[in-house]
Amino acid sequence: MAALLARVGGFCARRRWTVLGVWVLVLAAAIGLAGQFAKPLGTRLTVSGLQSTKTLDEVHRLFGGGDDSGKVVFAAPEGQTLAGYRPAVAALGTALKAKPTLSPGGRIGYFTVAAAPGPAIDRARTAGLRVEESSELAAPPAGSSTPVAGLLIAFVVLLITFGSLRAAGLPLLTAVLGLGVSLEGLHALTALVSVNSVAPTLAILLGLAVGIDYALFLIDRHRRQLRADHDLGVRESIALATGTAGTAVFFAALTVIIALAGLAVARVGFLTEMGLAAAGAVLVAMLMALTLTPALLSFLGRGAAGRNFRPRMRVASRWAALVIRHRAVAVVLSVLVLGVLAVPVFSMRLGLPDDGSDPAPATDRKAYDLVAEGFGAGANGPLLVLTRDRNPARIAAMPDVAEVMPGGVREGQALFTVVPESGPESAATATLVARLRNDKSLLVTGQTAVAIDISAHLRQALPLYLALVAGFAFLLLMVVFRSLLIPLKAVLSFLLSLGAALGCTVAMFQWGWFGLADPPGPLLSFLPTIVIGVLFGLSMDYEMFLVSGMHEEHRRGSAAPVADGFGRGAKVVTAAGLIMIGVFGGGVAGGDPVVRPIALALAAGVLVDAFVVRLVLVPAVISLFGRAAWWLPRGLARVIPSTDVEGAALNAEPAAASPEQAMAAHHER
Repeated sequence: MAALLARVGGFCARRRWTVLGVWVLVLAAAIGLAGQFAKPLGTRLTVSGLQSTKTLDEVHRLFGGGDDSGKVVFAAPEGQTLAGYRPAVAALGTALKAKPTLSPGGRIGYFTVAAAPGPAIDRARTAGLRVEESSELAAPPAGSSTPVAGLLIAFVVLLITFGSLRAAGLPLLTAVLGLGVSLEGLHALTALVSVNSVAPTLAILLGLAVGIDYALFLIDRHRRQLRADHDLGVRESIALATGTAGTAVFFAALTVIIALAGLAVARVGFLTEMGLAAAGAVLVAMLMALTLTPALLSFLGRGAAGRNFRPRMRVASRWAALVIRHRAVAVVLSVLVLGVLAVPVFSMRLGLPDDGSDPAPATDRKAYDLVAEGFGAGANGPLLVLTRDRNPARIAAMPDVAEVMPGGVREGQALFTVVPESGPESAATATLVARLRNDKSLLVTGQTAVAIDISAHLRQALPLYLALVAGFAFLLLMVVFRSLLIPLKAVLSFLLSLGAALGCTVAMFQWGWFGLADPPGPLLSFLPTIVIGVLFGLSMDYEMFLVSGMHEEHRRGSAAPVADGFGRGAKVVTAAGLIMIGVFGGGVAGGDPVVRPIALALAAGVLVDAFVVRLVLVPAVISLFGRAAWWLPRGLARVIPSTDVEGAALNAEPAAASPEQAMAAHHER
């Protein structure tokens, strides 16, 4: 693999204008296809095949209607009733061609309509009514993930890391071009398949992050080679860097892509779309890193080397020596910190977003709050019950039922609208749904029941998905590093990072810490699945970047492979972690209610994985393993193919030991 990628890197360096031109043409083609054939993105989060969705389809067949209607909610000013605004209410009803439903208190009401003309609403507001619209009618609330903040943070980190404007700008250029190809290609695909509106946002977050990281890793290797050997030619160095660092990038990207594609095991359409869109972005980022980055490095010549880097190497070496010297304490403390952060996971609740999840200033959130105030919390999540029993008495007698309203009879099937006393996201409502379903003659549906079923479906699929991803990663890392303990450590350390990431998200978005959630509530039902796929891939990136250096030093016979490999990889992992925290942090600050908790979980996960797991736990554990870290049974060693991820078949860069590395070697022994 290393020799093949080295030839690819050398070719791209020699044919730099051709490679650059091809990628520009690919981008132009993607933009053209998207502009010509793209269709609107979908907004529904649903799952086919569930009992509730099948029953909902049957309700629509028998009684008509659909999911395109919404509420226009109106209210009199505080302390007044709608009796004083009858002309305004009547005029609004005439314009909407609907009859109002009024609350018992007489202050709040709503119309159920398929569309709400803006001028009619404006006139009602001018007359003194407060008028709000549900999400089916209103424009989406402001706020969407943007890569601008992430790019600025990435540029600052890269400038500090490389100390050169040209070198700092190169990863950003490849990442932005790759992001453009990915997003425009995704929009072009909407001509053939349906794509959910959340898919591009996840592709932005992940595609931008790994696009910068992959280029960063390859450029760092190239710069170190040029500094270590002044006689090494630029193109030769580019080929060598692509063969060594590029191989690690290839396997890291492969891990991420398969982890994201594995989201299909949940058998949830919109989740599969999100995973495949992000996987496509990672694939483009990897291809960019292995082809366009070598071409652009060829344009920079020896100027890519920049200034001397020995002080930074010594900082990393001193940190490695400190961790190795106190490795047992480092392991205990890091595991303890991660365990404490993971504690909130045990109270995690899952659900799907509704109008009550949007920010308080949004009109659909205001409509939601007005309905709850006037009609009770359950009015925002009524249940539909289909049954052959036309007597609603037994349903009305159940706990947590506020009201039962008949909806008609068709083909011997009676439809009842059941209004719970509790809200859609309340555990009491889920209990009521389960209680109704205990009676086999009752078929329960409605958006609240569908959301409950989707959450249950995803919860059941989660262990299988986690097992598949972890199992694949174990096998891949065993092949790459020819070891049993290294992949085992990688999988277990990821589980610690995952627990800490989800724990922080529960504390902030479910418990309401630091005021990030407005309002606090259950986490998105698909959040754990998405976070597992993305965070696992990113943690494997860091594992590959860091441990590949240690493995290379081990194969070269270094006296202190952990310290030597750590000294080379720590800077890249640190920079990559800071960049991704910045990218995902932008999603927390500017994302919509669906994206923000996902971005927070990923930012928290990267923070603990890069700076606690990779920079503390990994060197400490591998130094405890000693030579056993690289042990593989002979039977497996004969069967497993050699990937040569460190490029042993190529000319390796010269080693230069520092006093700190010599000290670390003493402790590793």
